[in-house]
Amino acid sequence: MKRIMLPLAGLILILGLTACLKPESIGSSSKVTVALLDVLETGGFARDVEAHGDKIFVAASQAGNQIWHAPTGAEAEMVFEHNFSGNPALRMTVEPESQLLFAFDKAGGFYKKLNPEMDNFDSVYIHFPVWLPIFESGLFGSGSNEDFVTRRMNDSLVALYVIDRTSNDGLKQYFFNRRYNQQPAFHYWELNNVGVSTGGINLGLDLRDSLMAISHDELGLGLYRLDGVELDTLAKLDTRGEALEVKFYENYLLCANNWAGMGIYTLGEGDSSLTHLSDVEVGGWVKQISLWNDMAILSCGENGIFLVDLSDPEHPAVDQALDAGYTYRTYVANNMIYAATREGVKRYTIE
Repeated sequence: MKRIMLPLAGLILILGLTACLKPESIGSSSKVTVALLDVLETGGFARDVEAHGDKIFVAASQAGNQIWHAPTGAEAEMVFEHNFSGNPALRMTVEPESQLLFAFDKAGGFYKKLNPEMDNFDSVYIHFPVWLPIFESGLFGSGSNEDFVTRRMNDSLVALYVIDRTSNDGLKQYFFNRRYNQQPAFHYWELNNVGVSTGGINLGLDLRDSLMAISHDELGLGLYRLDGVELDTLAKLDTRGEALEVKFYENYLLCANNWAGMGIYTLGEGDSSLTHLSDVEVGGWVKQISLWNDMAILSCGENGIFLVDLSDPEHPAVDQALDAGYTYRTYVANNMIYAATREGVKRYTIE
């Protein structure tokens, strides 16, 4: 009897500890309907995801960077996989008009030009003295990269803004100029960069017009204005928890405050100041924020996903929780939530 009871007691203890990791049972208004469509098995933890048209781009840890083809009404299929280095892929983003892909892992950042179909890397061929393929590629940032955003300035200029954990490093600005080489004849992207110090550790970044918001971990968040390559400080505020990521929403700034939930801050007149407005706790530690209409979609690590109703920012309310498993990040496009999880990319319809 003792032989049976001891393993049983251990099992009960393990189940009890595991249950503590799940979100609390919370009331929900369920203003939206969310349904799981499918799960893309990425072969490694899906750490980041984006979707453009019928292509899904994934940073899949040890499996590398992937491209999936997902035509409407058909099953998604992985069409490309690449490792930039021997380190797990952590983040990626695509500027769709210029078709530049940016990615980073613990070794540093990488960029490549995609082909027009955005399902493989692009190449041009030059005759020098025989036909040779020229694959565009390059490096940016460091092994401490944390977040980035990209902006297309025009047909021949793309900007990439990168922050990292290095306290004396601040914001790195990379400018990619499309050039033409006459002999031998081919086009290529040329990289130039400049840095601006922000002070403190930098974890999250968002950009709207000339406004830039950066989350500074235990030092809270900062609001800045880009003036050319200069970065003017408009406001800095402390936050209840560690500020991990920021997201502009209408006349507000949202901040993922880790264990303290999500904070909402009002942008002052002329977008020149920040005022704390409200907070919402969701029963899970908030790591990242996406938006769908007036819903904030919160990635909460082991506690999955929470949807928060922002129709009244002074009184934000949890709409519902999704048991998505360990969720790193989400991306919203075409009324679909793409969730990067340890089980792969989970696609949810939302309406």
